[in-house]
Amino acid sequence: MSKCETFLEQLYDYETSLEEEIKDIEQQLDAIGREQRALVVKTIQGKKYYYEQWRENNRLISRSVGRVLPGVSADVEIEREQRKELLQKLEEDTFLLNQIKKNIAIFTQKEEITPIIPDYAFEVYWKDELVTRVQVLRSKVKISRYTLHPAKQIFSEQVNTQYQVNKILEMRCFEKGRSDVKEKLSALGIDEYNPYEIVKKTHGVSYNDYLWFRFPKEKLTAKDVLVRK
Repeated sequence: MSKCETFLEQLYDYETSLEEEIKDIEQQLDAIGREQRALVVKTIQGKKYYYEQWRENNRLISRSVGRVLPGVSADVEIEREQRKELLQKLEEDTFLLNQIKKNIAIFTQKEEITPIIPDYAFEVYWKDELVTRVQVLRSKVKISRYTLHPAKQIFSEQVNTQYQVNKILEMRCFEKGRSDVKEKLSALGIDEYNPYEIVKKTHGVSYNDYLWFRFPKEKLTAKDVLVRK
């Protein structure tokens, strides 16, 4: 089995694992409800009661929890925290699954295009851990990987064209088809949608993970660029 086939097999395994984890999270959320709920206190005939409140189909729903006494709201508070953690985990896993699917598509397609960006180099970090160095010289791509962890590694050793690199950079950009794409490009001082130029400005950061890109001469660390602490 070649290195490319091994890497693809790892991606497929991770894809399956994420899909199973997402399915489990969905089932847990179905059991406890997905809507974030507020715990309020109401006074009725001089006595205080806990109520859960949330919106469902644009309607405000209230559920009595019981008299305000020490510990009465504990189960609701535990469930509320569980719901918050599950929703956050679902968002993270869904993002990672989409990244994995895009990687699989990139590493299995054969499409080539004329290089659209000049010679360049950059490093990819997970927090302050160097995970990849990328060098492009006269359309030749060199990938140096320092971890194979599928959540941290978005480059394969088999990435060998500017087209493939450009598609990976595009995964770290806002979507090209957004209605406000012109405004976002203008805010970055860029005239056209070019993933390389966008990532040079944004460092490819996302709230969903800790990956970021450092370009030559930049004296930056994770705390300088990451939006998620």
